[in-house]
Amino acid sequence: MSSIFRTNTIPYRHAESTTWLELFFDLVYVAILVELGNRLSHDLTLSGLVEFLFIFIIVWWSWLEKVLFARFFPTDDIGQRILTFIYMAIMGVMAFNIHDVTGEQAAYFLFAYAASKLVLALMYAKAGRQYPKFQKMTRVYSVVFSIAALAWFAIAIFAPNNLLLWALVTGFGILFAAISPLLHQRLETFSFEMPTMKKHYMRHRFGELTIIVLGEFFIKVISSASERDVYPLTLFYFVLILSISTGLWWLYFDHQEHSTLSKRRIHMEIWVYIHYPLLAAITAYGVIGNKIIALIPGEALSDPKRWLFCGAMAVAIASTAVIEWAAREKEEAMSRPPQIQLRAIGAVVLIALATFGAGLAVPLFVTLVSLVIIILVAFDISWRLRNPLPDPV
Repeated sequence: MSSIFRTNTIPYRHAESTTWLELFFDLVYVAILVELGNRLSHDLTLSGLVEFLFIFIIVWWSWLEKVLFARFFPTDDIGQRILTFIYMAIMGVMAFNIHDVTGEQAAYFLFAYAASKLVLALMYAKAGRQYPKFQKMTRVYSVVFSIAALAWFAIAIFAPNNLLLWALVTGFGILFAAISPLLHQRLETFSFEMPTMKKHYMRHRFGELTIIVLGEFFIKVISSASERDVYPLTLFYFVLILSISTGLWWLYFDHQEHSTLSKRRIHMEIWVYIHYPLLAAITAYGVIGNKIIALIPGEALSDPKRWLFCGAMAVAIASTAVIEWAAREKEEAMSRPPQIQLRAIGAVVLIALATFGAGLAVPLFVTLVSLVIIILVAFDISWRLRNPLPDPV
């Protein structure tokens, strides 16, 4: 009996790599995250943080849906480029309105968000015409995104500020993405051919977005330097924050160099979705890191800033631990098992610093936070050095 998951390869020579347009797409998309970070920067209350995390889900999901399409259909023809440019323009409209996304600008944001679903529906319809053997699959996805677009248009018109409706429609999209493979397996009516998933492509796309979000912080720091006085302590803070960012880069990307995505679907799903807290944490860390660099000598770090700084770092470290567990490293020279225990200890230490660090001088506090990351990286390097590459023959 043939499997309902009969797979075929999309005949495109760049099927395992990222196109120049996709890199351009990411840069435009990150503009939304910049504005979302600016929104958090002006409201460090608990409600402001909750809104940030909620809106981040919706925004991140719009990026992920585009990536999930391209993992099956990574085409780069003229039609796909035009649709991607339209998608990017829609992302720009969302970025312009995100500063007041829960206020008077909510309807404009939602109209743009609904339009993005229509573009995705068109992308799947186009893929179905281009690859007839996958028409049943693309028809289902095209209908689902059309329904989602109608739902978002309805919310924009009748209840743009009802966040519960936002959550319900977003939850529907996430639920569909999660259970559709199970429906394919269990229900004959949902059986259809699917292209081969491009795992190497997925690793590149998530890695590219992660590094852009990490680098975006430095753009904000340098661009705002002319607006404030620079003291020796400012440079000291900058070096510490740079060491933290470099450490985060190391913990994520050094593992990426050795890892491979699991064939088990549950591991694959966990690997995908754990990037949400990772990217949200990096964005929040960048907001507070910029504020730390802007501190004048003798100025204290408020409780919300201290908690958000350490909390974001703890979430980022914990996320890398889950990523390492979900995408194990290949058995080769210098590979290592997941550092789950070490990451957990690091996260606990950071939460302890947030809890008991109110009485510490800010330079000492930031130094201790950076030391936690440096020590984790040092353990990583130590393991690699104990398992070196074999000598060349």
